[in-house]
Amino acid sequence: MTVYLLYIAISCLFTCSLNIIHAHFILNIPLTPDAFITPVFAGLLFGYLLARIKLLQEQMSLVAHTDPLTNIYNRLHFGHFLDAEIDRVKRYGGAFSIIYFDLDQFKRINDEYGHLVGDEVLKGVANVVQNANRRADIFARYGGEEFIILSPSTDAAGAGIHAERLRADIEGQRFSKINKLTCSFGVTEYKPEDDDVASLFKRADTALYHAKHQGRNRVETG
Repeated sequence: MTVYLLYIAISCLFTCSLNIIHAHFILNIPLTPDAFITPVFAGLLFGYLLARIKLLQEQMSLVAHTDPLTNIYNRLHFGHFLDAEIDRVKRYGGAFSIIYFDLDQFKRINDEYGHLVGDEVLKGVANVVQNANRRADIFARYGGEEFIILSPSTDAAGAGIHAERLRADIEGQRFSKINKLTCSFGVTEYKPEDDDVASLFKRADTALYHAKHQGRNRVETG
């Protein structure tokens, strides 16, 4: 809100100044009190409209890029980050990994406690992970109860350590209504010579499947 009000003030000041300059120096209108009011009022109105347009642009950008429930990135915007990271690694070298995880037995939570409780659990998990992630990590809701993390400059071993920390953090969190919750994780590292987006995701999905098959609440690397 502070930034928004500051933008309004700057926009109004700028447009008022332009209108006064235009009226006095170009149209040669003497700056009497009556002649002064019109350009000032027009400047205030135009500045306010500019600020509103700016705010609407930011809101539309936020809607396009984030998941409305958890306020983290959505699947589409995550794809843009992933494409950029693939391009970076192919061009300059280095490594990155992805961590793909979902909530164990989430359907049971929805069935027993209702979707409103399920939504609160999703937001709670997103908050736990967001607080534990590094600043460079890109975190997104991939769909339903599935989440994904892009970890730049991180090999599979490092991503596995981070995933294990997240697994423990989520298991140790207490959620209202349901109390405890666990998640299963699939981790994989990008292989520049062999991978495209499809193969990278398939390997992460397979690792997640193995984590589920091995009893859930665990991290598997593919």
